[in-house]
Amino acid sequence: MGKVASPRLIDVFGSDFTQEDVEFAIPRLHEDIPLCVDPFLLWSSEKPEYQELHKRLLEFFHLVSHLVSSGDVTEAANLLARCAEHPEIGLGYAGGSKRGSSIGPKLVADILQAHENVPQLAKAQLRHIEELQLVVPGVAEDRVSDIAISILMGFFIEFSQDQATQLRIPTRSARIGDIYDPVRQAWVPAPEAELPYNPENGSPLLLAPLDLLRHLPWINYRDYYRSSYAPKVVRASGRRRVAKAAVLAYNARNYVEVVRYVDEKENAAPSCHPDPLFRPLAAKTLRSKFSELRGLQTGRSDGSDRRYEDLVSDILSSVLYPTLEFAESRVRTVRGVHILDLIFYNDGKTPFWVDLRDRYEARQPVFELKNVRSLRTEHVNQLHRYLDEEFGRFGILVTRNPTPRAVQRNIVDLHSSKRVAVICLDDRDLELMLSLLDSGRDPSDAVKKKFVEFSRLLPK
Repeated sequence: MGKVASPRLIDVFGSDFTQEDVEFAIPRLHEDIPLCVDPFLLWSSEKPEYQELHKRLLEFFHLVSHLVSSGDVTEAANLLARCAEHPEIGLGYAGGSKRGSSIGPKLVADILQAHENVPQLAKAQLRHIEELQLVVPGVAEDRVSDIAISILMGFFIEFSQDQATQLRIPTRSARIGDIYDPVRQAWVPAPEAELPYNPENGSPLLLAPLDLLRHLPWINYRDYYRSSYAPKVVRASGRRRVAKAAVLAYNARNYVEVVRYVDEKENAAPSCHPDPLFRPLAAKTLRSKFSELRGLQTGRSDGSDRRYEDLVSDILSSVLYPTLEFAESRVRTVRGVHILDLIFYNDGKTPFWVDLRDRYEARQPVFELKNVRSLRTEHVNQLHRYLDEEFGRFGILVTRNPTPRAVQRNIVDLHSSKRVAVICLDDRDLELMLSLLDSGRDPSDAVKKKFVEFSRLLPK
């Protein structure tokens, strides 16, 4: 298989399952998935195992509180310092990369200082580790996730092993740093485990259960500021906005407000659900974007070409999901010469897309977006130059108006000589996709319709 844009584990190993078939987020090999493990989902779960994991998290921080109150600050710091971000699990908000680091001495010191400033923490009254976001500078949503994963690393190792065995995912023997042992109340070397791995560099991969993932933790700073702090403090003072540092200082002095907020979040627990890996835009939003698109002038003036690309990207990534999953935008090819506008994953979820994958090796359909009044042969040739080498032999040109006959003849000739298929969509086809979506049908049927029309033009 040629180059894969934003490759996933299933792309390099050719696994016969898709994201809908499994209970974990399929890892991407080059970058993190922008989600986090939300400890609240452990607390609110009906699974005894998850409830026990939440208890383990609290016991860790209650131990830290006990050590601080006993005067053993050094040991408390040592416990906290062993928490680290694990790139193996591939979650976080660092776009275009996968990296890991410890929480650092400054953050450790800030957590310990919070125990000095907040009596409730010193007395081990922490109910959710997410509360740290509301009193400790530097503890944001992703850091809460990192800390939870680190303390519960033993669970993630076992889960990954079990899933790999069930699905016959290739594994290698690996040892991932240290894990926290709740019995010894200490960090110990992780056991050797058979784990999935990145075939590009051999590094181990951990799998994250979908039922623990959210874009933001249920308890988070932004929600607290909006729903609790601002109505009581900001409006009363007449101020527009308060800096985060000042809010955290207020919370440390008035921790009862944090407790009230947490009470509210616990009472609303039935509304807390895992987030999907991708959330398509609402139909109303898509219609609004299409109306804006229709009003754009063709060409590049006033940034019309870039805005057109953004609007089409938003529309296609939503209407084609889940039949096709969005992979990446504005991708540079292997030679570094061309930029591909949009690339999708084709996991063969319908017979039509299975046929395209089999016939044209179209595992990653390429969409080129042209905000031009009239499509030209050079646009087709540009797309054709890399279709037969890197991403399969099927591409789609998206433009504003119907394709001129001369351009269509060129497309047919390319298929006859190179067995490369290119179809063209215009504004009318995007509108058809939205209509299909409104009627509950698969919007990619608009692509199928155009392919059937293209096939009829081919020599018998």
